[in-house]
Amino acid sequence: MEKERTQGARLPPLIRASDLAARLHVDRKPIERTVAQLIEKRHTYETRWKEIRAYQLPYVGAFDGVDDETNAGRRKDTNVWHNCAWDSNQVFAAGVMGGLTPPSRKWFRLDFADTELKDNSDLGKILDERIDILADVLEKSNFYTAVHSCYLELAFGQAPLGIFPDRQYGVHFVPYPIGSYAMENGPDGTVQTFCRKLKMSAVQMADKFGEENLPENIRAEIAKGPALKAHHTVVWYVAPNRNHDPQKLGSFHLPYLSVYYVEGSAEGDFLHVGGFHEWPVPVARYLIMGNESYGKGPGWFAEGDAKVLHLLEKDKLTMVELSVKPAFAVDANLATKGINLVPGGKTFVEQRDAVTPLFQVQGNLDHLLQVVADATERIKRAYSADLFMMLDSQEKSMTAREVLERTQEKMNILGPVVQRMQFEFLGRIIERVYNILDRARMFPEPEDEETQELLRNQELKIEYISPLAQAQKMSGLVNIEQAVAFVAQIAQFNQAALDKVDWNETINRYFDMLGAPAAMKRTDDEYLAIQQKKEEEMQKMQQMQQAAQMAEIAAPAAQAAKNATEAAKDGNPAIEQLLGMGMLG
Repeated sequence: MEKERTQGARLPPLIRASDLAARLHVDRKPIERTVAQLIEKRHTYETRWKEIRAYQLPYVGAFDGVDDETNAGRRKDTNVWHNCAWDSNQVFAAGVMGGLTPPSRKWFRLDFADTELKDNSDLGKILDERIDILADVLEKSNFYTAVHSCYLELAFGQAPLGIFPDRQYGVHFVPYPIGSYAMENGPDGTVQTFCRKLKMSAVQMADKFGEENLPENIRAEIAKGPALKAHHTVVWYVAPNRNHDPQKLGSFHLPYLSVYYVEGSAEGDFLHVGGFHEWPVPVARYLIMGNESYGKGPGWFAEGDAKVLHLLEKDKLTMVELSVKPAFAVDANLATKGINLVPGGKTFVEQRDAVTPLFQVQGNLDHLLQVVADATERIKRAYSADLFMMLDSQEKSMTAREVLERTQEKMNILGPVVQRMQFEFLGRIIERVYNILDRARMFPEPEDEETQELLRNQELKIEYISPLAQAQKMSGLVNIEQAVAFVAQIAQFNQAALDKVDWNETINRYFDMLGAPAAMKRTDDEYLAIQQKKEEEMQKMQQMQQAAQMAEIAAPAAQAAKNATEAAKDGNPAIEQLLGMGMLG
């Protein structure tokens, strides 16, 4: 069940959801009115969504009252004559997947909002360990398959993703298809009210919510025998909880209220009443105009070209077919005899030119193919497919630096989309998953109590190190590299230029912008301690070298004195007088 755990709290005695709602004064009337308003507002967008689906993405989405679940295998692409939009959307989804959330590499890291703690290597290693656990949970769960479904849906403008605790994998993700949900913004411009309708059988509801929470008519349906047909409409509604009270236990006092009920059941009947600590349904949005809750995606901008492309494709096929099988003007006498249209076949006639083409096809197929190619290119640009396929079309003679610079230039086009996705979607995903794992005590606690307290009271921030995020930061890295290269050139003529650069701060900035792990970089204190130790060792080495030089200078004089003394002892009068040894007699 999509419920939130309450850390350290004892669950209340088992009671029916409807009784709990009555005790908490949860009124279904205003909830139903809000749901009706959300569905009504959604209708203004559904026309465009259905057109996009019909002519571009026929197998994406599930509209209430339109999609027949009993005939899921029916063809939905009868309006599609050219697969350019679908292929482009596949490239777009794969490109965003690889650019923002690549499964093969880390695409985010955690850091402290307090800049003074950045040099604390112990805390940095703890964060790195938590990042590894968080990344491992995302990899083992269904996150990457679910988020790819969201990227496919982003062509409509937005794609919600539900995040719920899971006993087996830690978290579980649920993507919601277009047409199955409705939503509204909060005061800050982000989505804060969400509802969806889903079909469920009586047995499915009993398994999910418990038979005791079902309305009486559905319990009676189960009692009569197998009730597997999914014909009951269940409504899920989640919004900020006006009765939020952090001092009270129970999920129904959490910041966000979550309720389930059967559409058309008695006003006091609820299947579930609970809540969430964080917003459970982050929404990826492509482009937002003003304070609109629904976005506009590539499918909106490619709709005209997609429809034109289908017409052009039909015209192309018609032109080819008329060229091969033109319409004929036939003598009336041949109507009863028939005409042999088999290649090499013969039709015997009494009158010359009794069978002639009705008209000649004069169309220029090359011109038509060029118009088709132009339409496909515009669709690819709308989906940014040309951007993500850019490297495949680049010349192989390009250097790595040229490829990097061109990639950076192209990726900056998606800058606003990347920023919105990081702020509204990926940031909320990481925050919610982190808190779910933290409440489940899946992060190892530091042994030092002081470190535990320091870590518990610190605000964390998310830094994105995905290819798209780094492409935007690459300009800063290039500036650092160019500045260092310039100083290195000047240093060839004047070594004093090296003293102009704060190398320690340069390395810190480069590592931070690159998103390197905290364990790779020593703190400033550790760096200064190493430099001080090297200085002391250097001073000792210099002292030892000076002592050795003094010894080398003193050695000849000492040897000369020794030789003179030995000569005097041998009875040399001149040496004895010089050394004053003669006076001793």
